[in-house]
Amino acid sequence: MLTMLGIPNCDTVKKARKHLEANQVPFQFRDLRKQPLDREEWAGLIAQDDSGKLINTRGPSFRKAGIPKEELNPGNSLQVLLEHPTAMKRPVMTEDGRLLSIGFSPEIFQAYINR
Repeated sequence: MLTMLGIPNCDTVKKARKHLEANQVPFQFRDLRKQPLDREEWAGLIAQDDSGKLINTRGPSFRKAGIPKEELNPGNSLQVLLEHPTAMKRPVMTEDGRLLSIGFSPEIFQAYINR
């Protein structure tokens, strides 16, 4: 089953949830504040993130980490996300541990509707 990772008060997450619900796409939502990912789960997502977009380097949560974005690497990315899970670019869609997409756009989410 599709899983959306995010926080419920994020405007982008709200749009993505509304889009999937309006198109009757079954998914589960995982609130990163109530059900944080563990070290293994974050490491798995980081390893699959070929785009380097898993961390939102423009957000306040990332700035709290105090790491310049030029110095991000898989090791310190893991530490950032463990300490500041809301530094993740939202939403992230996964299925059975596989990273499917980062962020929201109707074009990307169309693939979930056409399943």
